[in-house]
Formats: sequence, structure tokens, C-alpha cells
Amino acid sequence: MTNKTAIPRDDANKLGLLQQLNTCLPSYAVVLEISAADLAQIQAGLDGFDYCLKAQEAANNYNNALFAFKRVLRDGPKTAEVNLPTAPSLPAAPSTTLYADIFGFVGDLIARIKHHKNYTEAIGKALNIISANSPDVDPSTLQPILTVDFQAGQPMLHWKGNGADALEIEVDYGSGSFSLLSIQLSPGYLDLKSLPAPGSTALWKYRAIYRIHDQRVGQWSQVLEVSVKG
Repeated sequence: MTNKTAIPRDDANKLGLLQQLNTCLPSYAVVLEISAADLAQIQAGLDGFDYCLKAQEAANNYNNALFAFKRVLRDGPKTAEVNLPTAPSLPAAPSTTLYADIFGFVGDLIARIKHHKNYTEAIGKALNIISANSPDVDPSTLQPILTVDFQAGQPMLHWKGNGADALEIEVDYGSGSFSLLSIQLSPGYLDLKSLPAPGSTALWKYRAIYRIHDQRVGQWSQVLEVSVKG
């Protein structure tokens, strides 16, 4: 069998793998000789990782709101409304005992499953532990494509994860130079910078680059120019 085991690179698909194993693996526990301790460790890994991602997203959104709030206080415009950002509401802490190196455990468990005498390709597909039959992506060729829509007049940026760990976004609000806006772990970013004065417009420019293991990879995206209205 030529199938490879693939632990996804990006956090969203890592979470999806844990969810799939947690839901489906108990049905194959007897035939694959998976212990109750193994199943409990999958559950604990899912609980901890899901909590972490949700809490991190809430904290990132709050940080972005604070950043926009700081800009209004520092730079105006004077007509802007000044509202304190709402503190984040974090999810309930997991009740299971957490542990380090979740996907080290998952990788070893998947390898054990795939070497078991009763393992079949159908089981692999059901557990989602067979990698896609596509060539490996060369990180040096990765280039994000930014698109935009609007929420209450604020630009909402979108892109595809393409297996990267994160996306680094820079912005030029009209100064003529780019500066760091955010590093996002999952696709989607709402820019909460204060809009221009009522009746006026501004041209905001965005560019982005993928990150893997906290390092930039690939090429910068094409500059996305967005016209915003007050």
C-alpha cells in the first residue's frame, strides 16, 4: 500500500484530524486493538487543542481591536467615536488532563494503526489518516491571494491557508510604506481601523506572505488596493 500518513500543517486541519479520530476511532478500537487509554488521550488532546485555538482567536481579535483603538486615540480623526474594546470571553477550560506534544502522540498512534494486521484502506479513509494523492507543495512557490469584502464598511480580508501555519499581513494606510498589521493563524481578518471622515474616501493597500514554523516562506502576495468610504 502506497498511502502516506499526513499530519496536517495548519491548525484548522490538525483540529479536524483530532475531531475525526475522536468520533470514529472508538468504532475500530477492538479490531485495531486501540486501548481505552489511547482513546482518552485523543479526547484530551482534542479538548486542549480546541480550547487553545478558540482562546487564541478571542485574544487575537481583542488585540486587533486594541490596536485599532490605540490608533484612534493617537491619530484620530477627531470625529471618530471612541469606544473601549470589549474584553474577550474565553471558552471554558478543559476538564481533561492535558499533555504536551499532542501530534507526536497522534503520529505514533496512526503509524501503529497502519501497521496493524487488520488495517485496511477503508479504515484509513474513515479515520482520515490517508494523505491526499497530490505532490508535495514547495514552500518557496507559495503565494497568498488576498480578496476582500466589507462588514459595516470595514474591510474583511480572505485567503486560503494552503497548508501554511499562518499569514503575515502588512498594510499601507496612505503613508507610502507598509507596516505589520497582523499575523493570523486562520483565514479571515477584519480591519477595524477608523474609517475616513463621513463623505470622504481613502485607499488602503494590503499585502501578505505565508509563514511556516514562524518563518516567512514563498512570495509576497500582489498588493490588494481597497477603497474605503467614511
